[in-house]
Amino acid sequence: MGKNKKSYAKLLPTFTIIFSLTFASLSAIILSVELDSIADEQENYLGQALSSQLAKVSRNSIINQDKLSLQIEVDDMLTIEGIQYVAVHDASRRLLVKATKSANRTSLASNATHTYTSAITIENATAGYALVRFDQEFFAAYFQTLRFAIAFLFASIFFILIYLSAKIGKILSFRLNHLIQQLPGDNKETMDELSALEHRLKPLIATRKENQQPYAEQKVEDYALLAIDCKNLTILKTRVNPEHLESVMSQFDVLVNDAAEIYGATRLSAGQRSIYLQFKGKSEYDDHPLRALYCATAIHDLSKKLLDTQGIKLELASVISNDTQKYSRSQILNESHCEAHLNSLQLMLEQAVDGEILLDAPTKSHGSLQDISLYPPSEKSILFRVEELNEDSKELISQQIAILGRDM
Repeated sequence: MGKNKKSYAKLLPTFTIIFSLTFASLSAIILSVELDSIADEQENYLGQALSSQLAKVSRNSIINQDKLSLQIEVDDMLTIEGIQYVAVHDASRRLLVKATKSANRTSLASNATHTYTSAITIENATAGYALVRFDQEFFAAYFQTLRFAIAFLFASIFFILIYLSAKIGKILSFRLNHLIQQLPGDNKETMDELSALEHRLKPLIATRKENQQPYAEQKVEDYALLAIDCKNLTILKTRVNPEHLESVMSQFDVLVNDAAEIYGATRLSAGQRSIYLQFKGKSEYDDHPLRALYCATAIHDLSKKLLDTQGIKLELASVISNDTQKYSRSQILNESHCEAHLNSLQLMLEQAVDGEILLDAPTKSHGSLQDISLYPPSEKSILFRVEELNEDSKELISQQIAILGRDM
């Protein structure tokens, strides 16, 4: 089987990458906004605190008009990490002293919004102003390490997720492909493994119905009976080695039981050379007659493989009869009705020849068989022979036959 373009070995890592990148982008935006907000809060707090401190320590120097002491205070303030410019102005905003660290003009201009001012008050009068300006890159650099740590953590998680998704995708793809390869059929390249598995399982579940058991309050049950007659069984008993015949018929039993399981049938007690399968329906409009026809077609087709593998031909003829049974409180009456129906099937089997599948008139008129080509074997016959199935039925049965015959 070719590789699927939509294999989970590719889909899971791709989805993980898309999800991780989307999540990372949104997280980076949110984190950047939050860190910038925290940095601004810390800068505002520290700027106001330092400018207030400078205003207090500068009060005596302003009173004494001691510029030397004032310059010393400003120089001391400049030694604090992150401060780029410190100045003291008088009450009319004229510069008295200043101290600054080397920086280009662009940096100084851009730092204008990072300047914090506190008034120097003496007896409730403003005697000057203390200015503190921070380096623009100081607080950004302070959080840069945190940004790198978060980015490294995310990158590690990202690669771990990619590795795990790729590994899980390969395991899932391998296990699904292993199941798919055991089922017959072809897949489209555009299918993923689950779709391909569903496509190949469709023949198994298309005609499978839950057997509806009659409850005490149920009065009527709709069902179809399939009788399969092995017409040359008596001859085979006399002409074929008993052990070899037993082996062949054992394989045939397995085939019948597997078909009954796929098509939702119950195997009843057999006659001398006949097999009876019952297909129950939930109502008279259910597809139980069609399931019986599919089952008969599959068994007829696969019995021919026994000739190829075992050298024995089973001459099979089948009849299908649809019926509705009204349940009685008496078990013997219920069993008598079923026995009468089986006897009628046996009479119909006597009119069927090798390879034929016959239907009685009530079954032929069932809605689920409207697209099936049916013809009477003869002008006087009240039975109808199945001539041909429609294209959808042929395709479905061919897949089901491939499943049933995989071990033959």
